[in-house]
Amino acid sequence: MKRCYSLFILLLITHALVAQQATLSEREYALKYKKAVQLYAGQQYLEAQSELTPLTNRKYTNSMVPYAHFYHALCSFKQNKFFEARIVLRQLFERFPDWDKIDEAYYLYANAALSDNYIDEGMQYINRISGTILKKDIENMLYYHFSKVTDRTQLKQLNQKFPNNAIIAQILVDNIQKSRNVSKEELEISDQLTNRFNLGESTTNPKKSTTQHKRENKGVVNIAVLLPFRLNDFDASKGNRANQYIYDLYAGMKLAKNKLEAEQINVNLLTFDIDRDASLISALVEDNQFSQIDLLIGPLYPEANKIANNFAKSNDVVQVHPLSNNRQLISSDKNTFLAAPSFETQSAKALEYMKTQTIGRTVAIYYGNTRKDSTFAYAYRDEATKAGIEVITIRKFTNPEDIDTRRRPSHVFISGSETTFGGKVINALDKKKVTSPIIAASSAFDFEGSSLTIFSRELSLIQLDYVNRDKDEVKNFRSLYFNEQNIAPSYYSYWGYDMLIFYARMLNAGKNQLRNSLNAIEYTQGYTLDGFDYTNGSNENQIVPIIKYQDGRFIEVMR
Repeated sequence: MKRCYSLFILLLITHALVAQQATLSEREYALKYKKAVQLYAGQQYLEAQSELTPLTNRKYTNSMVPYAHFYHALCSFKQNKFFEARIVLRQLFERFPDWDKIDEAYYLYANAALSDNYIDEGMQYINRISGTILKKDIENMLYYHFSKVTDRTQLKQLNQKFPNNAIIAQILVDNIQKSRNVSKEELEISDQLTNRFNLGESTTNPKKSTTQHKRENKGVVNIAVLLPFRLNDFDASKGNRANQYIYDLYAGMKLAKNKLEAEQINVNLLTFDIDRDASLISALVEDNQFSQIDLLIGPLYPEANKIANNFAKSNDVVQVHPLSNNRQLISSDKNTFLAAPSFETQSAKALEYMKTQTIGRTVAIYYGNTRKDSTFAYAYRDEATKAGIEVITIRKFTNPEDIDTRRRPSHVFISGSETTFGGKVINALDKKKVTSPIIAASSAFDFEGSSLTIFSRELSLIQLDYVNRDKDEVKNFRSLYFNEQNIAPSYYSYWGYDMLIFYARMLNAGKNQLRNSLNAIEYTQGYTLDGFDYTNGSNENQIVPIIKYQDGRFIEVMR
């Protein structure tokens, strides 16, 4: 009673202090929350709670509030303050019953209750958990708590109270089998439980037996989507958010999940708002349940990626970079993949195509203002040199005087990110009477605003976001997507859909078979876009769509 009274007084004082504080803006709230998570990651639990306490006030309703409650409870749990953890979690359940991480909160509550020996209460909250991703963690938690019970009579009582619990049955059977002094009745109980739950003759801690094979044939593929959703900045009234492509990507993934379920492939699609700040993912990878992830999609930014990649390597998890063209990301890990081709592969494929379009073996290269433009240009130079093609010039284009007219190149390569850049280079080439065939990054052109005369010349485009609207898969997806979202899909919607289907199918077939499956064939049929090619041991998708304007429309001439 004294304990409850003391806690009640503490809560009243805390509430009074919080009430005196001015309401934080969402930005201020996010900064304090991130600071608290950093403190938690540094095991400074008391300090983290000091930051989190005002963030759990009822006046706040933003998307980070339930996370503030959850981390507050975690801090209490880490300090063995199990009662306090349950109090805060009850507030979370009351205020946010539909929170998308509610199963994790139920799991934490059950752990806290069992730690305080409130067995009935703990088991009630375990029964509330609806998903399957925490199944192994629940088994390990139950084994941890109930394996401390050595009294056989108490174990039999637990078995009678929870007759459908395989972990309790296992511990009871272990106790009976290891004892020399057992009755005939107890041996019969052991046989019955062994037959009912198909228990092995030699039993061990399930944590030991599952960690070796935790991802093999468990019937579900757990996928963590680590992308910058930026929920704190979300405004439904804004139709053109800077990160709209992230929401399009995820919308495609959700439709892919439905298709996979129709194929009897169960997918847990778990989303995490991971931006440039690495503190959130640092805390995330420390959570036990995260060890059951099979596939990481993202993150997009370097600091967060370092932590994610280290986690993937340590836990034998597959990581996919959904949008990057940086080959260095896959240089040191067999289970890290680029979903899109690198600049080097795009260059090699483009050069292979241009060999069929020209006779000579020289090239002039012009690039735009961004780092991406120059990176692509110099990758093209290096691949051209490897292919025995002489690079006449490689330079940044700013005006027509940058066009090299000393020698006529067999072909020209243009790398640009601004949609007006390609037209400017072509106009300059025309003024200098350089009529060589051109291959260019499609990002350098405005497909809607440019004159068709630009596309009508000897111009081929590397267009990774090419969508063939005549494909049945594209037509079907557009219809499904429109019914779900009330808008037409963007390229990223198609990409998210294809990517999730491909990798989930690969992992569902067994991660040990992943490399063999990837080496076997190109996977190009049944996808809305051009599909995936990881043959010959490649860890990057080798499909590079090249298009050309012919007969009044753009058609794919190579991939």
